[in-house]
Amino acid sequence: MKIWAIVSDFPKVTETFALANVQAFRRAGHQADVFHIKPFRSGEIVHPEAQDIVDAAKHLGYVTPRTFSLAMLGCLRSPVQTMRVIRRIFGAFRTQPKHLGISLILVPQALAMGQMARRAGVERLYAEFAGYPATVAWIASRTSGIPFGFSAHAHDIFITQGLLDVKARRAAFVRTISEFNRRFLVQKAGVPQDKVHVIRCGVSPDRADCDLPEPPSGAEPFRILFVGALLPRKGVDVLLRALAHLPKSLTWTLQIIGGGSQDAALRQLAQSLPEGRVTFDGPQPSDKVRQAMSVAHLVVVPSVEGAEGRSEGIPVVLMEAMAQGRPVIASRLSGIPELVEDGHTGRLVPPGDVQALATRIEHVLSNYEAALRMAAAGQARVRSHYNIDQNAAELLALIKGA
Repeated sequence: MKIWAIVSDFPKVTETFALANVQAFRRAGHQADVFHIKPFRSGEIVHPEAQDIVDAAKHLGYVTPRTFSLAMLGCLRSPVQTMRVIRRIFGAFRTQPKHLGISLILVPQALAMGQMARRAGVERLYAEFAGYPATVAWIASRTSGIPFGFSAHAHDIFITQGLLDVKARRAAFVRTISEFNRRFLVQKAGVPQDKVHVIRCGVSPDRADCDLPEPPSGAEPFRILFVGALLPRKGVDVLLRALAHLPKSLTWTLQIIGGGSQDAALRQLAQSLPEGRVTFDGPQPSDKVRQAMSVAHLVVVPSVEGAEGRSEGIPVVLMEAMAQGRPVIASRLSGIPELVEDGHTGRLVPPGDVQALATRIEHVLSNYEAALRMAAAGQARVRSHYNIDQNAAELLALIKGA
């Protein structure tokens, strides 16, 4: 089967799950490729195992001669459907000018992509996000006849619910990654309950074949790790402030892997902590991240709710850390408690609560044997429920059933 997976930004190091799904579809014997809406991100790190998918990715510009000619063909083939799509967009976003404008800008590319996919013999369209990728898939499907479905992760459903019910009713399926999201889609967005399927993201099962860490010996410090984009919603400032509250008797280091708009501000904040305790290593390829996790004593994911309702789904970094048997502390946010069960598979704190995070870190570092027992339970949970091969197979079954 020939499948196109639709995303906005590509490649994007924080969206490795999108590539992991395409890799799994290919391993299952299908012709799976990525179609990205926005221009190629040439400065992004590409993990070696994903290079062939990146090289084969498809793209059409917003306004190019090819986009225009294919869009006109799509419009001429399905004039009534095209007008209905545009009317639906106006109706959904009449009070949200930003989303209205972007959705209308996407119409020509979506029409063109539908015709491009027809010519290429594509049999299924799968949008990795419920926002603009699902909008493109919906328009392309309406004007090309190719069935589509989409996934819902996090801020792609939290920022706006415009068009969600329309796209869901036309889609063959809606896949989401947590029970939290399922309830939100049904109760807040009006998505038909029978359309929604909970299929987790996941990590490769070989990542969960790791020994638990040994407690530090002698003068060795506790190694704390953060991996993620340096953006306000990731809460790295909360983590840095929490570390300032730890007792001086605890010796620790913090390694920060990732880049983003908050880099300079976070480096400034880190200067208030003892010199040499915090290192900023920037974005790193997957093998370097795994290596950092393999020597970490604790991984912290201190996410907060961001602007416009931007929020985590269930961060892949948590799955990766737990798969490697690392103790974790995370925010009680969105679907995270479905993976990190407080006191059983890890520790949870209220988002943005500096003192609560400091207390949890101190407790983990001071009672490390208990933390390791939770890490073992967390590793078992990832093995059983967050296996990328099993979950991608479930997703593929939905796509084939479309």
